[in-house]
Amino acid sequence: MANVKNNSATQETRRRLLNAAGEIFADRGFHAATIKEITDRAGASLASVNYHFQDKAELYAAVLRRIADEVAEVVPPDAQLSGDADARFRQFILYFCRRLMGREKPVWEQILMAREMAEPTGALEPLCEQVMRPLTEKLSALVAELLGMPATDQAVGLAAASVIGQCVYYMRHRNLFARMHPQLSARPDADQLATHIAAFSLAGIRAHRDRVNAADPSH
Repeated sequence: MANVKNNSATQETRRRLLNAAGEIFADRGFHAATIKEITDRAGASLASVNYHFQDKAELYAAVLRRIADEVAEVVPPDAQLSGDADARFRQFILYFCRRLMGREKPVWEQILMAREMAEPTGALEPLCEQVMRPLTEKLSALVAELLGMPATDQAVGLAAASVIGQCVYYMRHRNLFARMHPQLSARPDADQLATHIAAFSLAGIRAHRDRVNAADPSH
């Protein structure tokens, strides 16, 4: 017998529930959102939530897992990085920016993620495991190599966080650039931004490395 949960009609109901849940959770937050609001928007029955997700908490977790699955591609695979540390750093930023800025996200997803980042729940863990941790570990390894420091050094973490912060800033505010930075075009090209972020960051990393070496030649 065919698996009922895998037939097209059932999967379509599941998809509608996830989309509706994402919109409602983003608008009202996890605690204020109700299953009835979600099923009404999805055009589904209350029983369908129990069938697919058991309860509201699991539905919320499923929404975040789907986001994690969709954004996992922003982590550059090793095959995309070659050459010396400078070259690999530039390739990392270019790959990340192209996928971060090239993916058109629904507005509710951005709002929901902002809520989750402000008040993290256990449901955030899949996103950390699939995207955030691999991304920051790979970037930190590159920064450590450029600085000539262990990846566990605080300076490495701060530098890596600064690089990610630039990428996220440009991604989140692209629609406001004309108002915030009149010198920039309304929607700068991802390659142009990546080139700037990489050059700006490399200059800062080199300057920090030179200061450390000047203060402690044995470093």
